[in-house]
Amino acid sequence: MFGLAAGGLWRRGRGQRERGGGLGNLVRVSLGLTGAELSQMQTALGGSFIARIADFSAARLAAVRAEQPFQSNVLNVPGFGVVRPLQASRLDWVRSIDRDGVAGPDLTGANVVLGMIDSPVLSTHEQFGAGKFVNFASSTPEMTAGGPDEHGTFVASVMAGRGAPGAPVLGYAPDARIYAGQISYQSALSYGNLATMMDGARLSGAVAVNNSWTVTTGGGRPATVANSSVGSMGAGFSTYVDALSRYTQNGVVVFAQFNSDETSSSILAGLPAEVPSLERGWLAVINVLASYDPATDRITSVERMSGACLEAARWCLGATGYLWGADATGDSDYLVAAGTSFAAPQVTGALGLLAQAFPALTPAQLRNRLLATADNSFFTPTHMLEFVPGVEHGYNEEFGHGFLNVRDALMPIGQSGTPTAAGTVLPMDQVALSGGLLAGDALAAGLADVQVGFRDQMAGTFAAPMSAFVARGTPVAVSVTGIRDWARGDGMRALEGGDGAAVNGMARVDLTDAGADWRLAALVDGSGASAGLAVSRVWETARGAVTAELSAMRGSDGLFGIDLGGDGAAEAVSASFGWRQALGGATELALEAEVGRIGLEAGGLVTDVAGLAYARAGVELAQRSVLRRGDRLSLSVETPVGAVAGRVDMTVASAVPSEGAMAAAASFAPVSVSMVPEAREMDFGVEYATPLSERSDLVMGYEFRTNAGHVAGRTDRVAVLGWRLSF
Repeated sequence: MFGLAAGGLWRRGRGQRERGGGLGNLVRVSLGLTGAELSQMQTALGGSFIARIADFSAARLAAVRAEQPFQSNVLNVPGFGVVRPLQASRLDWVRSIDRDGVAGPDLTGANVVLGMIDSPVLSTHEQFGAGKFVNFASSTPEMTAGGPDEHGTFVASVMAGRGAPGAPVLGYAPDARIYAGQISYQSALSYGNLATMMDGARLSGAVAVNNSWTVTTGGGRPATVANSSVGSMGAGFSTYVDALSRYTQNGVVVFAQFNSDETSSSILAGLPAEVPSLERGWLAVINVLASYDPATDRITSVERMSGACLEAARWCLGATGYLWGADATGDSDYLVAAGTSFAAPQVTGALGLLAQAFPALTPAQLRNRLLATADNSFFTPTHMLEFVPGVEHGYNEEFGHGFLNVRDALMPIGQSGTPTAAGTVLPMDQVALSGGLLAGDALAAGLADVQVGFRDQMAGTFAAPMSAFVARGTPVAVSVTGIRDWARGDGMRALEGGDGAAVNGMARVDLTDAGADWRLAALVDGSGASAGLAVSRVWETARGAVTAELSAMRGSDGLFGIDLGGDGAAEAVSASFGWRQALGGATELALEAEVGRIGLEAGGLVTDVAGLAYARAGVELAQRSVLRRGDRLSLSVETPVGAVAGRVDMTVASAVPSEGAMAAAASFAPVSVSMVPEAREMDFGVEYATPLSERSDLVMGYEFRTNAGHVAGRTDRVAVLGWRLSF
């Protein structure tokens, strides 16, 4: 006769009762971790299942971690230390996702069916409620209070418990429904009945079926890959394997590994080693105690508390099977339990979350996402498994692929791309747009309600706001304008904003005499990437001068920091006017203005850039010999270069298919966005310059910038202190 084995249970709920015998005689393997810290959520979070960057916030994460289930499941394990099973798998991050602004998490396993084959469940427990179970596959639909076995009730609550006020339990997929196939740990196992249950799970549409049990041989030994086979497992086992094969065509079978430290995998967890066709829909789960640091989002140490993955390593991962679950002694009773039996339903519940997030993916694809994103930072992989070209993941015989990380399984994996109207696929790292120094937050504001659809390398489809791919405007750096010219003796003010050539890093090289009425200058940046030509005319008056200039520039890598997806080349022409007049005594007034047009090629998602024009203007009032002879005090007001006209036309894929040619089946939407910022930057400056000797000068200045970078409400402050020595 073939027997059953399951994980142990320890009550620590009502009345603080305990039973069992500790964690058992297990071989514990401790590892110290090295290597860089795991990164926190990155901008990819805004471009994943989460529809907007704002869908995630540290405040919501902190609120989730303060909820009772997450507080209760911070447990001190004797001989190891503190474990946080729900946080180590990053379930807290997932529950902090809020896309629609409605109270409560978005990912709950809604409209998903998960299966389990286990002992009868106390269906009246507050963790389940009416309608939770799709059906019961035996004549005993539920246990009565105080029944003989709590195992199935606990497993069901970890996988899909709904939670309850003040309760220490919350299932991974709380809104998923459960198909419950029932077995008894006190009776002989019938493989024919198991086959019937697997067919029932398949017909109910269960995405995954949890199996938190193993079997023994006829001699009572653990049935392993090494000592057992399909042919040796007794009457009906081949019928059961056939049912498993049918199910794995569109479902995932999850099996718990041995709690004991065997030299070979459980025959059930490792069954694909003998029947390779099952692997596409198979997962084995081990019990790994993990010390997780929420502040750094890193697993810092682990202990394996079960058998290793061994022959099942290619399809194996771990979770912390030491946590609270529902007790069958009463409808509101709970206990703490340990074992692979309670690690496995965490993985099964995670599949339920992925099924809701990616309804177009097959269960096999969901299973691959869990393996490809498992946290393997705490061991050295000895093998690599390639899921699709360009996406592979390291594993070893002990820990398989690593620790369950449901958060990262929801994020884009590998290279993501979005289709273009031209029929090509644009990598997401090339979607970035920038209005440079001119557009401020105009592009981000105009694209705030525009979603771009894209697909990762593992068929996951996502939507993200286009505004997340737009760089906001930055103020003109003083280092590339006034202070540079002042240091060379070419400018009167160190805080002068600079014309179109200056803000593009181009210096003037005079090609005619400085005193000539007509002047010609080359515009160069030193690298050869940008160049231009300027022709100007100066009219001297009795008390001042008037200057007019025409210039043309070309940048092979763009101009003004603008990037709209083209090949980078840009051209600009501009006209500027300057007037400086003495008002009497040592006081003078200066005005200047510039207007220009820019031409650049569209590319990527941008189909056209039309009418892009910019302007700048400034006024200065200066007084000489204020404190000492030769010094100069000036007050200035400027608005630096900024867009005054221009439109960007785009064709954006709002939704993409999970398979096939993206461009052929994508839904596209035309978008037209203004390049003109809502608010223009205004700079208010005061500057004092004085000679220190015949050959040296000192300058001090301060400037306050409103709507800095042409972003409404943003301010900036600039101070300058310079010393110049002439030779």
